[in-house]
Amino acid sequence: MTTTYRQNRETQRPSSLWSALVILGIAVTVLGLLLITNPFTTVGALAVIAGVALLVSGITEIVSAVRTENSSSAIFFGALTAVAGVVILLWPGVTLHAIALIVGAALIVAGVVRALLVLASRNGQAGRTGSVARGLLIAALAVVLGVLALAWPSSTMVVLAVLFGIQLVVTGVTEVALGLALRP
Repeated sequence: MTTTYRQNRETQRPSSLWSALVILGIAVTVLGLLLITNPFTTVGALAVIAGVALLVSGITEIVSAVRTENSSSAIFFGALTAVAGVVILLWPGVTLHAIALIVGAALIVAGVVRALLVLASRNGQAGRTGSVARGLLIAALAVVLGVLALAWPSSTMVVLAVLFGIQLVVTGVTEVALGLALRP
């Protein structure tokens, strides 16, 4: 997502959506920090935080795709992430095992789709090695964290909260930086 923005930024006028990206990025970062700093919260609280975080992250992806007039796959990715958040929020009796499976699957799908988008967007873009590397690093982090969440579904709340929190902080900070870079 960030790679696409940076590549398109040079050919388009600044977006009026930059402030939305900054606000959503801050929200995702704050939610990630809440997960990291409060690892002993109850399963219900983690479900709400994870659901809201996935919902906000999905909305961010959709806004990003609309901003860059990106392919429908980016919009699908955002919608998938947002739907995962809604599922978690509407399933009040969710267990840590179910959260780990939903979050793990969402992170793996998000990482794979992000990597595919980064690789697809680099075609014909010479001199973008740094942007491609950053995009692939974020995608790889999402996949690794997703696999860890799936591999240890019965792990403690602390492990899941910290791993998901790290992913959200990285994503949120990236969105804030991108939004600030796009401001007029």
